Amino acid sequence: MRTYLFLGLILSALFIFACSSTAGEPVQVDTVYSMEDASKLGIKNLMKNDFETDFSEATDAKWGFWKGREVAIIRYESVENARTFGKVIAEEQTELIEVVEKNTAHGPNVEKTKCRGDAYGGNPYILSPKYDIGFGEILTLNKSSFIESELDLEANSVRDGCVRREPMFIEFRIHGNLVIMIEPMPDEDRPAMNKVIDEIVAKLP
Repeated sequence: MRTYLFLGLILSALFIFACSSTAGEPVQVDTVYSMEDASKLGIKNLMKNDFETDFSEATDAKWGFWKGREVAIIRYESVENARTFGKVIAEEQTELIEVVEKNTAHGPNVEKTKCRGDAYGGNPYILSPKYDIGFGEILTLNKSSFIESELDLEANSVRDGCVRREPMFIEFRIHGNLVIMIEPMPDEDRPAMNKVIDEIVAKLP
């Protein structure tokens, strides 16, 4: 009797350990989705916006808006291509690096970027204002009229409050033959972004 009880306890412990070790990990599927399937996810303007970059082996590369954030879908003919070519592309498009030159905080292959942070500290995902009087634009008084100085705002983006130009998309997931990339919202960490991806993929057939 004790032997059976002991074996039962061991099996229960192994089962709990197995479940806990896979908890929180995305479910891998081998489904091949069409762009018609992706168009039903509720991502606004998804079918209208294309990436400029020609991604290797991808059949479609589009982006749109989902609940206030940008979401991108890159589609491949097969699950295998998504897990190989797609993984490389997703890592390139979400590559976040330390600022080593000016305010560049993204890898060389990132197409879509966004200015995050501000010159005074704060949340790194807060979109900076375009203009910061006293930094981005200089106003001078000349014969009772204001003259706006000519500045290259692109080259002087640090002065208008942009301390880091980062990838638009920070988190991604490969689901079937689709690569899904999402933009972070303010105060949102990676676990929260993964929950958002869970919501998106749950709408797939």
